[in-house]
Amino acid sequence: MIKVLVTDLDGTILFNDTFPDIVKEGIEELIKNDIKICIASGRMLSSIYNYYKILNLDTPIIAYNGAMIGNRDLNILYHEPIEFPVWFQVFKILLEEDFQINLYFDDKLHIFRKNLYGDRYPIQNKVPAKFIENLDEIPKLPTTKILGISSPEAVKITQARLKRIFDGNLYITTSSPTYLEIMNISVSKGKALKLLSEIMGIPISNIAGLGDSFNDFELIRDAGLGITFNNAPKELKDVADYVTQYDSPEGFREVVELILWKNRF
Repeated sequence: MIKVLVTDLDGTILFNDTFPDIVKEGIEELIKNDIKICIASGRMLSSIYNYYKILNLDTPIIAYNGAMIGNRDLNILYHEPIEFPVWFQVFKILLEEDFQINLYFDDKLHIFRKNLYGDRYPIQNKVPAKFIENLDEIPKLPTTKILGISSPEAVKITQARLKRIFDGNLYITTSSPTYLEIMNISVSKGKALKLLSEIMGIPISNIAGLGDSFNDFELIRDAGLGITFNNAPKELKDVADYVTQYDSPEGFREVVELILWKNRF
């Protein structure tokens, strides 16, 4: 029986900063049938919270691709940042490759070298930002993650370069063609799923995971019921238990029907 649906946000249930009616109606139906909804996103905790209020959720929030888990009062339940000596090596490579570099300290956004691919990031995420112009302004503190923003081609090339250099010592993924995300090696939405299971006292076998992009891979793979959409990357489809017939967001109706069907039999 599925008791919780852990879902990605952008591109999965949120589109152009709006929840489509098919998503809102589906979530309402799941909640009406005693199925809890959790969001697992690469976004900041405070950014996700804005959407929790819209959906009136009270479950734990998985933020930063699993590097942070907070509750509905924004209290931190779990945090696994990258230490300064490690993330600064990544920073220098992104600097060399002309990326916009987002850093996150205490759930506050710091942006170094804004570019056209990321200049609307604070507005889109509904969070304030501190813009840094000089290297000596950068806090020498652990950061929850590094987000490098650039062209899809630059993201692809630099992701491969970072993986060669750090060779499994960092978790490196993408959440969109222009977003290169770097976290502590122990971080993923799959790891956060296990922690969420402990926090909520619900076995993973009773938790469904839904996502549409590469940073959802571990969530889909490790959930009791892993689900992705018809338009998701092949890598996600290969580890999913169920692939919807329709693309997102239309496929969300199938997700709801699948969960309710499984809970009836």
